[in-house]
Amino acid sequence: MARILVIGNATIDHIVDLAAYPEEDSEGRALGSTIRPGGNAANTAAILTQAGHQVDLATVVAEGRAGERLLELLAARGIGIERCVRRPGRTPTSWIMRSRATGSRTIVHDRELPELDVDALRKEELAGYDWFHFEGRNPGQLPALLRSVRRVAVDQPLSLELEKPREGIEGSLLRLADVLMFASGWAQAHGLSEPEAFITGAAQARPAAVQTLTWGNRGAWIAQHGRIAHCTPAAGLQVRDSLGAGDTFNAGLIHALISGEPPEQALEQAVRLAERKLQRPGLDRLFEAP
Repeated sequence: MARILVIGNATIDHIVDLAAYPEEDSEGRALGSTIRPGGNAANTAAILTQAGHQVDLATVVAEGRAGERLLELLAARGIGIERCVRRPGRTPTSWIMRSRATGSRTIVHDRELPELDVDALRKEELAGYDWFHFEGRNPGQLPALLRSVRRVAVDQPLSLELEKPREGIEGSLLRLADVLMFASGWAQAHGLSEPEAFITGAAQARPAAVQTLTWGNRGAWIAQHGRIAHCTPAAGLQVRDSLGAGDTFNAGLIHALISGEPPEQALEQAVRLAERKLQRPGLDRLFEAP
C-alpha cells in the first residue's frame, strides 16, 4: 500500500440516467438518479483507495452545508480529506445526463470557487507520500504547485493528467512531471490528429518521462526511453457508462506503476481497468473480479 496525494478538483455530481438524450423543449422520465462526489481528481483518488492505497485529496471545498456534504461523500469513499481547505464560494456542481442507448454522458458544470493555491499546500505536510498526482487544471497556480512539490520530493514520482488544453499548461511545465497522461483532446488541440505522431513527438521531447496517450476506440499508447507500446481495446466492448473512464485509466496506471509493473504491463492493466469501468455504471468495485 502506498501513500498518495492527489491534487485537483472535487465536485458534487447529480447524475440522471435516461433511455436516450431528450429533444430540446421536451419532457421525459428518468430511469434513475444518483448523487456522488465527482471531478477528475476526486474520481482518481476514489479508485486508488479501492486498490488499497492510502489516498489524500488536496482541493478547495466551499464553506457552508453543501461543502460539508461534499466532504462527507469523499470521506465515505475512503479518501483522506485533511488536505482539503475551505474557502467562501459556491460548491462546484455537475449535472450529468447518461444515455443508456449509447453509454455516453453530457455534463453541465457550475463553479464559483477559488482554485487551490500554493500557500494551502504546506511543505511540511508533504513528507511521507510515495506519489503525487496532479489534475491538469488551474493554470494560474499549477506551475507553483508543481514546483513546490518538486522541491521537496526526493524520489517520489509526480504525475500530471492532461485531458484538455489550458493556456499556461505546456512547454517547460511538463518537464516537472515524471509521468504525463495525455488524452486525445489535448493532442488534437495541438494540431495532431494521429496518435502515433503525437506520442512519437512526446517521446522525443521528454525521453525520460513515462507518457501515455488514450484515444477512445483506437486504444492507448505508452512511451519511455525511446520505446513506444500500444494497447488495443478489447473486441466487442459494450459501453454502458463512459463517465469517469479517463480517471479510471489514470488511477489504474498509477496503481500498476507504483506496484512495480514495467510500462507496457502498466498500460495493459490501466486499459483493462478502464474497459471494466465502461461496461458498468459508476466507479465502485472496479478491482473486484467480474
